[in-house]
Amino acid sequence: MKKFFLKLAFLILFLALGFLGWRNFEQLRMLDELRGEVAHLEQERRELQAKVTAAQRPAKPEQQQDERRRIEQQTSELRGLPFKTPVHYKMIDRADLRRVLIQKVEEQYGQQELRNYGRSLTAFGLVPEGADLLHIIVSLYGEQVAAFYDPNEHALYTFNDLVLSSNLDKMLLSHELTHALQDQNFDLQKFPLKVKDNDDLALATSALIEGDATVLMMRWYVENIDPSKMFGDLSAMLGQDTARLREAPPYMREMLLFPYTQGEQFAMALFTSGGTEALDAAFRNPPTCTKDILHPDQFLHHRATPEHIEVPVLKSKEWQLIGNNTLGEFGTRFVLQEATDAFEATTIPEGWNGDRYNVYERGTNGPTGLIWVTAWDDDQHATDFEDAYKKVAARRGIAAKLDRTGRHVTVRQSSDESFFALSESRAVSE
Repeated sequence: MKKFFLKLAFLILFLALGFLGWRNFEQLRMLDELRGEVAHLEQERRELQAKVTAAQRPAKPEQQQDERRRIEQQTSELRGLPFKTPVHYKMIDRADLRRVLIQKVEEQYGQQELRNYGRSLTAFGLVPEGADLLHIIVSLYGEQVAAFYDPNEHALYTFNDLVLSSNLDKMLLSHELTHALQDQNFDLQKFPLKVKDNDDLALATSALIEGDATVLMMRWYVENIDPSKMFGDLSAMLGQDTARLREAPPYMREMLLFPYTQGEQFAMALFTSGGTEALDAAFRNPPTCTKDILHPDQFLHHRATPEHIEVPVLKSKEWQLIGNNTLGEFGTRFVLQEATDAFEATTIPEGWNGDRYNVYERGTNGPTGLIWVTAWDDDQHATDFEDAYKKVAARRGIAAKLDRTGRHVTVRQSSDESFFALSESRAVSE
């Protein structure tokens, strides 16, 4: 029996040693295979790096011109619109971008206008007191802009050192070229992009224009992508600097993004329903409010017809009118979300049917007073808005008085009691 156990022990030991030897052999074999694979990958990496380096070398001017023409043709075919005249390119240095952006903003808004607009948004709690809107706008666009189209000049601004070697650079150019097509076929100067007393209309118009171009560039990418450069595209997207975007007041950030994000969804809904013809029809009869953009299915069947609202102007030597504008469904969402949950902040404004506000200021940098008249689809939405705004006022710790008459709710608020007496009388002779 003892010999049996000794033989069994030797047999187990032999099998164990054999197994260990086989395992060691397998590990050595796998290690050799792994070394070969690493060497192969390293060779591919060097070849890919060489291709990237070659692609990053500045192309000759004539090569750049040929590439632009190729992308122009591709963009025109995808959008189904012709270039009626050659595209006018304006090449600038990247260091000049901020100067150009400041110039463009100042062409539209004076310093006093920007200051008054900022104070008006502050009255709603949408931007902090003393916010420098010029700095915010230029910083946001300066961080995000790679090229832009100016309808006033009928010119496409881009950088002198733009190589057009990556998928992303070409895709972004197709976006801006879509604006050139829109301009040449529908005349963008006729659109209310620069209206100063109706943010809702301007934002809806911008969403149509940018949404159309965003859908087009996505289609361009899908149809013209160079697969060998996809990893470079991913790296560029992940490495994009968005610090200014994150630091900006949420309302300003979302106003910047809205034409691209919501505009893309709007334009895609139109394109899916009727192709480029549906998009062309929208340019011939454009949306008039962000409610149309936020609900494209409704726009396709029964577009919104906001109620026209006039807010009586208060006459006073002490209180000066500094703001007269419309928030729309988009802006109303932001006002409500401060004191309501995401569901209420989204569903209540869906019943929006028009609004208009006046903001007054007492003295220079003194207290402000707000009169905001809103219209709703039905009594229930009006009641829901009234209840929600009371929560907003309580959360912000501001004095507000609300009056509801059927589908209309008027908000009057100020930190100065004298404003309520003035606004209640509606008009005070000078």
